[in-house]
Amino acid sequence: MTEHDDDWILPALLDSREAYQERLKKILPQATTGVTSTENLAAASIAFAAMYMGAIGDSPRFRPTMVTWMSDEIVARRSDEERRAYYRAARRGEKAVEALFAQAGVLRGTSWYVGNSREQVRDESIKKMAEHGAVLERTDLAKTSPTGRYSLEPGFAALLDPHLAGETFDAAVIAWQDTHLSPTGKRRAARQRDPNRSTKSVTVSLPEGGQRILHPGESSAILKGVLEFFAPKLQDPSVLFISQPGEKVNPLDAKALKEMGLAVDQAALLPDCLIADLAPERDEFWFIEVVATDGPITDARKSDLLEWATSQNLKAEQCRFLTAFASRTSSEAKKCLPQLAPGSYAWFDDEPENLLTWDVISFE
Repeated sequence: MTEHDDDWILPALLDSREAYQERLKKILPQATTGVTSTENLAAASIAFAAMYMGAIGDSPRFRPTMVTWMSDEIVARRSDEERRAYYRAARRGEKAVEALFAQAGVLRGTSWYVGNSREQVRDESIKKMAEHGAVLERTDLAKTSPTGRYSLEPGFAALLDPHLAGETFDAAVIAWQDTHLSPTGKRRAARQRDPNRSTKSVTVSLPEGGQRILHPGESSAILKGVLEFFAPKLQDPSVLFISQPGEKVNPLDAKALKEMGLAVDQAALLPDCLIADLAPERDEFWFIEVVATDGPITDARKSDLLEWATSQNLKAEQCRFLTAFASRTSSEAKKCLPQLAPGSYAWFDDEPENLLTWDVISFE
């Protein structure tokens, strides 16, 4: 089914978050997973909300906010029509959720989580539940996409059926754990989450030879242009670092940085891409930020990058700063161009032969 279908199958529900937590303590206990985030109340909230919306397998996928906006009053409305109505409204945004309940003349109640507090749900419980095969993640979406990307693994969701109880439940849990919590099961879960296996991943040819697979998304498409059209304009380009959301430093990048004496443990300070022009007459380092939504090289960002560079024995005059956009006419460029740091450059994927220089004019 797709997110646009009128109807999709909705499972039976347990009574409360506490009931889901009791199940999780048996299915994904801390003693087995090594973390509390697979059996705590946040994990129970995820399980309850996903079951409420019917987000199982290839059915509608959810965003973390669809969990954090939930309340006891919302999950008390349990008809299929009410459950689907919540999902459709939450897919549009929180204001649509508020409008849904205002129109129905009922209280939405107090949300399970306050404000923009989705990090515990997303970065802790969803992440760990996915690592142990309980949550599935779409890998064909950009990290910044607002489209729902998560759902419950069907076998895991089956263990949350209120009709499953007693010895039958215990046997089903053991069977699921044997399949999903074993070393091979964890490897299957890791492969399922690997964006490099997505058909929408972006393959990039590096200027010095070889290829790199980037995550799906607009940022990767722009970075592909930088690496395949801008970088070859340098005399002797060498890609030292490519940042990918949610990943540690790529081993190839770590090796290149180490060979140049640059501290890998500070890689979090590095930009989306770092390219060296190794030609002796150039001897330059290009710090590149890709803007698909936000994040240009501002004065503050340039200062941070320069501080890192000089701490690594790079000279400030060796450093170049480039912000890459899809187009001069894009809304992101119109918003971010006024923020560019003096002494930096802008490059546009649809005009690859041109480079915009932004600097202070000296009349002396």
